[in-house]
Amino acid sequence: MRNPLARLLVKSPLPRVAELMGAVRACADKVPELIERLQAEDQAGVARLAKETSILEGAADALKNEARAELPARLLLPVDRRDALKLISEIDAIADCAEDVGVLLTLRPLSVPARMKDGLDEFVRRVMATLDTSEQLVATLEPLAKAGFGGSAATDALALVQELGRREHEADKLQDQCAKALFSSEESISPVALFMWTKVLNKLGDMANHAENMGDQFRLFVAR
Repeated sequence: MRNPLARLLVKSPLPRVAELMGAVRACADKVPELIERLQAEDQAGVARLAKETSILEGAADALKNEARAELPARLLLPVDRRDALKLISEIDAIADCAEDVGVLLTLRPLSVPARMKDGLDEFVRRVMATLDTSEQLVATLEPLAKAGFGGSAATDALALVQELGRREHEADKLQDQCAKALFSSEESISPVALFMWTKVLNKLGDMANHAENMGDQFRLFVAR
């Protein structure tokens, strides 16, 4: 008969994290659609997608609460509970930012400055590429748990963490380019539009920032 304690030792301490990541990604995937509708000057489409994004964020928020509630007070794995809670928060924050983008784009009609259009498209692509890597990283949790957060599973996870940092840096550079293009257009757009676009760019960048922060939590997992 197998030792029941051994079964606990190979069980993931974060049973809801993969499910949470899926819900967060469904929410975040609305962002490229929002930007596409904005560029098409389809304000009704923007409003519809913003509402869908908020609904998906609510679903992700519910899963976040379940993940926190199900996290044992004491883990039988080399993972600090505070680090696990921080990972859950960083994943959830991506959906929060996606919802914020939708809300900002519905507060007043916005046009994409011509000088920023190409850079904005590429910026959004780079942000979503960062989320691709963060999703791959979450998929390593089960192999990591089974390997005791060491060995080749840890090596694979750390490689993804490094890739995540690289992709976030690329997104960060695109955000800077968009900001420069935005401010070079300030004579042709209103101060309010300039302010709103600054907030939108920051929220898009924060999506990638929170994804990179997930990588920092994985570093803590495998460093113990």
